[in-house]
Amino acid sequence: MLKDKVEKYIHIDNEDLLEDLNALYIDSRYPGDMGLLPSGKPTQQEAKEFYDFAKQIFNEVGELLDVTIEDIRK
Repeated sequence: MLKDKVEKYIHIDNEDLLEDLNALYIDSRYPGDMGLLPSGKPTQQEAKEFYDFAKQIFNEVGELLDVTIEDIRK
């Protein structure tokens, strides 16, 4: 898992959310009958949590690489 490769650089304090995101990715890439998550499509609250979590990781990686969102948008 990618987390294992980056954990010495990035602290991930919500393992459950990371597992949910991982399931979302796998199921959206390889769709099943139930939807995206084991319990179906994510709720708006879950989607917001996923977004906030991804944004946090993005910002941490950006700091490590000395890259800002503006640099990427160029």
